[in-house]
Amino acid sequence: MELNAVLKEITPSKTEASNSKRLAESTQKALKKHLPKGVKTLLAGSVAKGTFLKGAGDIDIFAIFPVSYSKEEMFKKLEKAAKKAFPRTQRETGYAEHPYLRIYLKGKRLDLVPSYEMKEGERVKSSVDRSQLHTEYVLSKMKVTQRKEVLLLKQFLKANLLYGAEIKTKGFSGYLCELMVLHYGSFEKFLKAASIWKLPVVIDQEKKYKSLRSVPDFNTPLTVIDPVDLTRNVAAVITRENLQRLIFLSAAYLIEPSESFFFPNPLSREELEERTEKRNLFALSFAKEEIVDDVLWGQIWRVSGQLESYLKKAEFKVLGVHPHATDLECIILFELRSPVLPKTQTFRGPYLDQTEHVSVFMRKRKRPFFFDHGRIHSMGERKLWNISIAIKEFRKRNDLPSHVKGISKAKFLGKESILEDYSEALEEYFQVNWFPG
Repeated sequence: MELNAVLKEITPSKTEASNSKRLAESTQKALKKHLPKGVKTLLAGSVAKGTFLKGAGDIDIFAIFPVSYSKEEMFKKLEKAAKKAFPRTQRETGYAEHPYLRIYLKGKRLDLVPSYEMKEGERVKSSVDRSQLHTEYVLSKMKVTQRKEVLLLKQFLKANLLYGAEIKTKGFSGYLCELMVLHYGSFEKFLKAASIWKLPVVIDQEKKYKSLRSVPDFNTPLTVIDPVDLTRNVAAVITRENLQRLIFLSAAYLIEPSESFFFPNPLSREELEERTEKRNLFALSFAKEEIVDDVLWGQIWRVSGQLESYLKKAEFKVLGVHPHATDLECIILFELRSPVLPKTQTFRGPYLDQTEHVSVFMRKRKRPFFFDHGRIHSMGERKLWNISIAIKEFRKRNDLPSHVKGISKAKFLGKESILEDYSEALEEYFQVNWFPG
């Protein structure tokens, strides 16, 4: 397979790149007229580093304040400057560790971020402060030819739902992609290394620690020491499951390279119907609340885990769970081996030598009793013997996350409704779980 063909599709044109830079420069110039004296602006992120994918060049501009400002003062000063510089422009407030502004100019999204001036080795005052050092580090270390390697890695991860450090994805950030290319040298060298990773993996790009054994234990499957902040693991958010998928995908690509790893073909309705044939797929859909994405997705993941644990405890065989969100709705899609269980079930009791506990069990449960592996057991009627009854009870729970309370009124959907209304969620489910066609 020729990677140049992939690069042709994902590399911004010279016009797009220069337009992004010019827009950033004019925005900085306009902001500086209205910011207090002593406040600098800095272009950061992938546009500054020349590592953004075609059509995805969102612009990050940092307003760098002296430490004498509080976080609240920084935001207010930046917001005031933006209002004066761009009075007719749509503005939104986003939230990371502290608020930032998002504006839209000439079809581009620009994030205007207040931060403190920071030098390498200084204590972090705000997590976003590192971004200025990240930009400087990558620009000082990365060869021009390696930028295309970063683009290939980003597109590979994006196509396989592994790109993005937000809570929704729990994958690789753009900065981490850049560090991987710097560490291994190229996209394919990274894949060769990743294909044989044995988790946990520890990477110290600048060899700041005497040995990998002396690196702090972050208790994560992948540790990548931030070259500009030795106390930070750049890969902290990535889940073990996502890394295991990366290992598999890397090995699969090396065995048989294909453009489909970069540009997967969307599944048609007929293909989705074929893949879902004889499979027990269900979903819960409920209204999406207007809250910050990271908060929302943290709660969607939590309730997805609660649903999976609940179903397993009820003895359903859960084959997969996948959360999804549209502009208006949240969807939790799940697959079962069977939607129906036997109407009787076994209740496991204590060990036979725990006399008092055995007596309590026998008073609580009905005959017949039997012994198995030194424990007493009984047979009884199963309350949650089909998925409809189980979901009805699940929706009554009072321990659900605060921002997904709408699940108490969630629609319970079968396969046909999912195919009709939520084909994108279904396609993602197949992609994440790597079911063959």
